[in-house]
Amino acid sequence: MFPFRSVQGWAPMRRAVFEFLVIVIGVLVALAADEWRQTRAELRDLEEHLASVLDEVRDNLSNVSVVRGGISARKIAGLETIIAHLESGDTSVSDPDALLKALADSAAVWRPFVSRNRFDALNTSGLLRLAVGDELRDVLAGTYEVPETLLDQVALIQGDYPIVVNEIIPSTYQSSLSGMRSYIVEGTAPEIALDISADDAVELIHADRTRLLRLARGEAAVATAVWYALTRIQADFRELEPLLADRVGVLSEAESI
Repeated sequence: MFPFRSVQGWAPMRRAVFEFLVIVIGVLVALAADEWRQTRAELRDLEEHLASVLDEVRDNLSNVSVVRGGISARKIAGLETIIAHLESGDTSVSDPDALLKALADSAAVWRPFVSRNRFDALNTSGLLRLAVGDELRDVLAGTYEVPETLLDQVALIQGDYPIVVNEIIPSTYQSSLSGMRSYIVEGTAPEIALDISADDAVELIHADRTRLLRLARGEAAVATAVWYALTRIQADFRELEPLLADRVGVLSEAESI
């Protein structure tokens, strides 16, 4: 038979086990508290990133809307005017300056400014992992990939029309007709010395009517593709904006608890 141990013999062991459990529980509680604080800090950082991206999305939406409703619309209107004039065969022009203005608008080449710096900062932060299983992450990635993809497709069909048009427009008109003029609020570029008159430029248009008409039709395809691209980009940012706004609101409420 094993010798019987007294109750007094178990007391130190029970005390050691109890102290060990207290230490383990204390460590676990401390680790849980640290993890909770870290999660709170990451959620706070995520909220700041998302709020910043929301501002960027609104800026991009504004820029795309201005381009789609302004420059793109003027380009299409200019092409309609030029194509109609070239197809008519009419060589009489009552307002040469107006025709040159339409010609310059029809040849405008631009890409809307779509910023992605804040989205890239969020993406590289690693905080998007907190949105696992959330449609926001997928919508974010898709929305920011679409502009470059679509506008690169437009560039593939861009022909020589803008180059030919710039060879027709008198140099002195460039300061007022340049497509870049919309990027400044006040002032115009210095005028370059007059080389040909507006009437001379109109004669160049009529002398090269066949080629210019063919190139203008190709540019109409470009303008149409740009319109579709801008409409899709605008729709994507409009879809993303409320998703971001709602998520920022949810995180703000969680942080206040």
